[in-house]
Amino acid sequence: MKKIILSVFALFVATLFYTNPVFADTKIGVVNMQVLLQEIPQMKKIGDNLKKQFGDRQKRLIDAQNVFKDDAEKFRRDSTVMTDKDKQAAEDKLLKQQQELQKTQSELQKDYMSAQNKEVDVLMGQIKAVVDKISVANKFDLILASAGVAYSKEELDVTNQVLKKMTEK
Repeated sequence: MKKIILSVFALFVATLFYTNPVFADTKIGVVNMQVLLQEIPQMKKIGDNLKKQFGDRQKRLIDAQNVFKDDAEKFRRDSTVMTDKDKQAAEDKLLKQQQELQKTQSELQKDYMSAQNKEVDVLMGQIKAVVDKISVANKFDLILASAGVAYSKEELDVTNQVLKKMTEK
C-alpha cells in the first residue's frame, strides 16, 4: 500500500514538473536507498557493533533454550514412570522455563531493535547530509528515493556518488 501511494505521489510530482513550464528547468535526482544501505561500510560496522553489544546475551539465550530442550526431552522420556506429583512439578518447571525464555527473548529482541534503530537513525542523518551536499554541488532541485519512482534516467541517479562519499567517511 505504501509503495502504491509513493508511486502515485512520484507520478503526480513528475506530471506536475513536466506539464508546468515553471518547473521546466527543475533538476530532479534519485538515490537508491536499498542499494546504498546494502553497500555502505557503516552498515557492516553497525552490524558488528550490535553483535558485540548483544552477543553475550544471545549466547546465554541459546544456552537456556538448549537446557529447556534437554529438560523437555527428559520429561517426555521419563514422564511414563513418574508419579503424578513429580510429573506436575516437572511440568510446572518446564512451563516456568518456557515463560522465562519467552520473556528473555522478547527483551533481547526489543533492546536489539532499539539499539539498531538508534544507530541507523544516526547513519540516515549522515546519508542525508551527503545527499544535501551532492544536491548543492550538482544543482539538483529535488532528490527522491528511487523506491517511490517508477522510472528515472541513469544520469539522474546519484546513488554511486553518495556511496563514494559515504565510503570516504
